[in-house]
Amino acid sequence: MNDIQNREDIELLVKSFYEKVHNEPNLAPIFEMPSEHWEIHLTRVVNFWENWLFQTGSYNGGMMWVHLQANEKHPLTTERFEQWLALWFLTTDSLFSGERAEFVKSKALEIGQIMNAKMNFVQG
Repeated sequence: MNDIQNREDIELLVKSFYEKVHNEPNLAPIFEMPSEHWEIHLTRVVNFWENWLFQTGSYNGGMMWVHLQANEKHPLTTERFEQWLALWFLTTDSLFSGERAEFVKSKALEIGQIMNAKMNFVQG
C-alpha cells in the first residue's frame, strides 16, 4: 500500500471518508447542506490537508468559526468527535500506509482534541 502522494490521493481520502460519514446516523446530519455548499466544503477540506502535507498554500482561513456554527445546530459532542476520528483513521488505513498517512491521522487527532475541548468546555 502506498503513502499519500498528491492532491488526487487527498481527494480520494476525503471523499471516501465522507461517504462513511454520510452513512452514520449520528454524523450525517452535521454535514447536510446544499450541493453547492458541499462542493465548497470538500474543496476546503482537500485544500486543508494538501497544505499540511505539501505546503501548497492552498488553504486559507480558520476552521474554528465554521465548526462553532455547526455546533449550534448539531452539538459536536465527544462521542461524535470520537466517531469522526475513528472513521478518519479507518479510511486512511484502508487506503494508505506511510509517513503522510500517519501524519494525517495524528493531525486529525490533535485538531479533534482541541475542537472537542473548546466545544465541550464545562465550567466548574
